[in-house]
Amino acid sequence: MSVVKQFNDFIFFILLGIIISCIFDIFRTLRKVRKKNSIYVVMIQDVIFFVIITILTAIYMINVIDDRIRLYMFLAMGIGVAISRKIISKSLIKIYSAIYYTVSNCVKFLCVPLELWKSVICKIIKKVIKKCCKLFSLMINLKCKLLSIFNKKNNFRRRGLKNGKESRNERKKKNKKEKKVS
Repeated sequence: MSVVKQFNDFIFFILLGIIISCIFDIFRTLRKVRKKNSIYVVMIQDVIFFVIITILTAIYMINVIDDRIRLYMFLAMGIGVAISRKIISKSLIKIYSAIYYTVSNCVKFLCVPLELWKSVICKIIKKVIKKCCKLFSLMINLKCKLLSIFNKKNNFRRRGLKNGKESRNERKKKNKKEKKVS
């Protein structure tokens, strides 16, 4: 393996380190922009980051170095990350933040009509449900009243009463008849 080839590989792996740092800055920006991040969100972001970096490094190694893994390649990636963190990381985070806010504001702007429709539809559904509940309640009350009237009439018929009310005189007459019979 020639020195020129090794030097080219070293430069390529420095570039890979810079790319890794730029990807890491994306995740740092997402964590910085969103003030409250749960532990689970951070863990998922870390897993996604490591999967991306692993795939990227594997593809890079397969394409650039064929079958030779050397220690200087990992040192070159570390140097690339360090260079990127010192020189371009702060400006990249500002750029990523601006992009994030621009995209989120555009999405919010585009979702305003959807929110309006959502609120209108929710109000309509609430009114319909309220009216249906009132009608249902009225129907149940009416049914209960009808059943109670029907039950009263049946009870009166069994007792031989016409309207369900006996006068005091009728009760006295009944009691007198019962006393005479006994």
